[in-house]
Formats: sequence, structure tokens, C-alpha cells
Amino acid sequence: MLGIADAALALLLAAAGAPVGAAAGRLVPLFARHDPGPDDDAPPPPPACPACGAPIPFVGWLPAVRLRGFARNGRCPACARSVPPSAPLAAATGVLFGAVGLSAGVSGAAADPVWTAALLFFAAVGALLAAVDVRVHRLPDAIVGPAYPIAVPLVCGAAVLESAAGTPAPALSAADLGAAAYPLGGLAGLAAFYWLLWFIHPAGMGWGDVKIAGLVGLYLGAAGFAAAVAGTLAAFLASAVYGVVLLALRRATRRTQIPFGPFMIGGALAVLLAGPHAGLPGLAG
Repeated sequence: MLGIADAALALLLAAAGAPVGAAAGRLVPLFARHDPGPDDDAPPPPPACPACGAPIPFVGWLPAVRLRGFARNGRCPACARSVPPSAPLAAATGVLFGAVGLSAGVSGAAADPVWTAALLFFAAVGALLAAVDVRVHRLPDAIVGPAYPIAVPLVCGAAVLESAAGTPAPALSAADLGAAAYPLGGLAGLAAFYWLLWFIHPAGMGWGDVKIAGLVGLYLGAAGFAAAVAGTLAAFLASAVYGVVLLALRRATRRTQIPFGPFMIGGALAVLLAGPHAGLPGLAG
């Protein structure tokens, strides 16, 4: 049952998530659409100022711009024009942060702060990637790549710590360390599954979807095989329903490309946040 403390935690996280989303929204216009032809091997254009086209450097190990103050003012160093924050992304990130608070609750967040931090990171990066994919049909390397070295230690660390929580010994056992196999297996398994879909039918599956499949699988794998299956099915089902609705409203044709990344991320978040906190292998026993 939802208590006052749980509601307060959700409101606090929602208030923290809104400025995170607003700042992340400054990154969305930096990525331009890339529609190469069948024989065009040119890579997508790098992040650039939407006003003057000057390159905007990103941090190699963090999905953030390597310019001091950019998150606060969004100012381009070349033309001095500012990229505005995003109110919709601020609202979406705030809602997701609040949902993490409601899902975990005060007791869950206190018992497993690493998993809560991992979920908050996935919510922030996932909302950003979904916004970029909707706008330009891209899941850029500048955001996807650095997300892995942050998410993998968080999720695997959460799985190991949850397994060790029931062990009285002061040192981690081999079984505790083996709990990391759940998220790592999900990462490898879902990445392989989406790569196979892309290999069989490249026109029906974007390479960006393959790139984020490992990230999605990492989180779903931490919650178990059933969660990985449910999250994957939810993505395909939701995208199919969305496509049918667009066709019925005559807003799309059978050739219309629909970004799939938001459905992958949304399906995973729905399963992770709607399911019990005991979904982690360490808590399942």
C-alpha cells in the first residue's frame, strides 16, 4: 500500500527529474536526420548546432556535451545562440523519475539504492533517446555508447549486492558474483536477437535498434527471463497497435517508417516499473 513517505519520495524524484529532462532536451536538436541511399556508406552527421552547424563535442564516457555550462544555457561556442530546453522532455523525465519512486518505495530504495540509481539513469537516457528517435529516426552513438559503461556496473552491481544481501559472510561468494550473469545474459541475448532480425530484414529493423537492444536487455535480464520476454513482446505489440491506429486514421501508409526505439524503451520501463521489486534475481529467492 502506498504510504505518505512513498508519495513524498515520488514527488521528490519527479522534481529532480524535471530539470534533468529539461537539460537533456538541449541535446535533441543537435542531431540531424540521416537517410542514406542503398549504396551510401556515409556515417550520420555528428552532433552540431542547429543554428550554425558548428560541431558540438560530446564527452566520450558520458552522454553529455563537453562544453561547460551547456546543460544550463545551451549556448553554442561558435554562434553564441542558445539551444532551448525541452518542456515535454522535462515533463516526461519527471514523470518517469516519479514512477521509479512509486515502484521502489522508500523501503525498496533504501534496501537497494544501486538498483534505484540504475533505474533513474535508464529513465533519463531512455527518455532522451526516445525523443531523438521520434524527431530524427536516430539513436545516436554519442548517447548510446557512453550509456553502456555507466549502466553495466550499476545493474550488475545491483544484482550482485542483492544476492549478497542474504549471505551472512563478509565476503562475496561465487554465487553472489554469478548474479551478474542475469543482466549480462540479457544484454547478450537481446542484442543477438535484434541483430538477427536486422540481418534477416534490414529494412524492417534499424541499426540503432540493434545498438540499444543490449542496454534494454541488460535491465530486463536483471529482472529475469520472463521480464525480458514480456518487455520485448510489449515493444512489438505496442508498435503494431500504434501502426494500425495510424493506418486507420490515414496518418501513415504501409511504407511509413515508425521509430521503434521508443517502444523498446517504453516496453522495458513498463515491465520494470510495473513489476514487483522482487524481480531482481537477488530478491527473487
